[in-house]
Amino acid sequence: MSNPSAAITPRLWTPAWVAAVLLALIAGLLWGREPAALPAAWAQVSPLGGARGVYAFTGQLDRDSYGLFMLDIEQGTIWCYEIDNVGGVRKLRLIAGRSWVYDRYLRDFNCAEPNYRQVQELVALQREATAGQEGSDAAEAGEEPAAADAPRQP
Repeated sequence: MSNPSAAITPRLWTPAWVAAVLLALIAGLLWGREPAALPAAWAQVSPLGGARGVYAFTGQLDRDSYGLFMLDIEQGTIWCYEIDNVGGVRKLRLIAGRSWVYDRYLRDFNCAEPNYRQVQELVALQREATAGQEGSDAAEAGEEPAAADAPRQP
């Protein structure tokens, strides 16, 4: 007499098979997603373009002193701290801070020469010389002179 509980039956769903099926399912789901739907990095959850937040970096202020610069992208501000020796104790001291939101609208402020007007004149002279040279080369070859490929001046 044979015992039915003692019969050897193959196990179809071993832990290795379950893991393989789950991994295949996950891979299929990831493969089917659109590339635009995947973030560039897992930490990048914001769909906004560009950088966000506050950034800190160091830089030299004088020959023997360094500062900690802070840049707030969202508020459009920059400020700088210096480690100062006050009574034998080193302390952070705010030495400068400002908003740079409107700086990009300036054409010329506290700049050494050449200023932007002088640069415009130099570019115009260079364009004229290049156009004259291309015109003479084109005339020799029997072609029309080429148009300037530089951006137009306002």
